[in-house]
Amino acid sequence: MTIGILDIIVRVGLTLATTFLFGIVFLAYLRLKNRKMMLISVGFGIFLAHALITIPEIINESYHIALDENMHLLIHLIALIFILVGILKD
Repeated sequence: MTIGILDIIVRVGLTLATTFLFGIVFLAYLRLKNRKMMLISVGFGIFLAHALITIPEIINESYHIALDENMHLLIHLIALIFILVGILKD
């Protein structure tokens, strides 16, 4: 299984974008210290952790974590639930 240059660019770009968003939200949480920003920050943190876990696959093809598509979707669903609960928190 070969990984193309476009896949590398997309994965690294999305990881950098996720890192940037997480940084902004986490700094907002540190400034406000409320539960709403904490939940949103946790959601983006899950996205960031998931992105960082999958980065070594593009460096070394023999490295492959045992996550199928359903597990990736479950991780994204959990992160989105945290973000949604944070947004809807009053």
